[in-house]
Amino acid sequence: MKYRLALLRIFSAVVAGTAWTGVIHPAAAEDAISSPVTMTIGFGAGERPDLYGRILGRSLMRHLPGRPALLVLNRPGAGGVIALSEWVNKAEPDGLHVTIGASSQTDKDALIRTKARYDPATFKFVGGLAAPSQGLFVRKDAVERLFNKSVKPAAIGVTGSTLRTGHYQALWGAAFLGWNVQWVQGYRMTAELRQAMERGELDVAPFGSSTDIDYLLATGKFAVVSQSGALIGGKMVSRPILGGAPIISDLVKGKVKDALAQKAFEYGENIIQVGMWLALPPATPDTIVTAYVKAFEATHNDSEFQATWAKIDPDSPVTGKADLEKLVRELANAPREALEYIQTELKRQSFGVGSR
Repeated sequence: MKYRLALLRIFSAVVAGTAWTGVIHPAAAEDAISSPVTMTIGFGAGERPDLYGRILGRSLMRHLPGRPALLVLNRPGAGGVIALSEWVNKAEPDGLHVTIGASSQTDKDALIRTKARYDPATFKFVGGLAAPSQGLFVRKDAVERLFNKSVKPAAIGVTGSTLRTGHYQALWGAAFLGWNVQWVQGYRMTAELRQAMERGELDVAPFGSSTDIDYLLATGKFAVVSQSGALIGGKMVSRPILGGAPIISDLVKGKVKDALAQKAFEYGENIIQVGMWLALPPATPDTIVTAYVKAFEATHNDSEFQATWAKIDPDSPVTGKADLEKLVRELANAPREALEYIQTELKRQSFGVGSR
């Protein structure tokens, strides 16, 4: 907490010391950016995308032409969808507007249900972090209930009202492995899931942050029944910190018989790979995008940035512009029938019935 407060003080000092001119000047790769850059983050202060955005942004500004100041706007709601729906319609493609996004803002299934007013495939992606393998944590006193349908279901918590990436493990477990789960929605952020797990209000929840994983394992009260896996070098690999927990795709292998179910599963495998990303508005000129890509690469090679972010999470691999664009296109092109299959399965599991 002290570390986060220190970051916010540094950020406040930077913004306070910068005079706002009110003049918007289009930026080009060879030109100095003379006005502050506004970074919109669709998540609350202190959440992982916010921390990444602020730490990345501070270094990124130093590597952009003109070393502009940074203004961060937090607009939480609907997994960041509300913020991007506004941002994409208001942000000018002039290099002065960027956004930090997460998987919930590129999940086609979630975008349809939340009536998003944007197409993430049109964004000008710069780079970001791939999602680390997430572990599905279960209270040790509830493990038996997770696998036994003759008893009370294990309660799994969900942030917001839509399915998040780590939760696909429970979706497939209930669909193809007979897991016994009860979905509970309405938590605002991952930190609330962890607190609810500790006090016994929830039995199951996924976690990907090294900080959360280290803490939960240290308590000795939780087991990891599966992990999402991370796609590295074209192969799904496990995460050592999760202690050899099986990858969910290995657990369901050979159990997905229906062709449509397989397409839905493949969609889920794609969305779980989306971590956090930096993007510019659609129609941003290539010269500006190039300047940001160079600054992004320089930032991730910056020892100060590396040391600072490592205190938050040292495990997330960097992903570049091309890989991000490919992944988002594949999600955008997912067949509607596969998404409808996911919704049908969620309804069968009574997703949306239970809430805090």
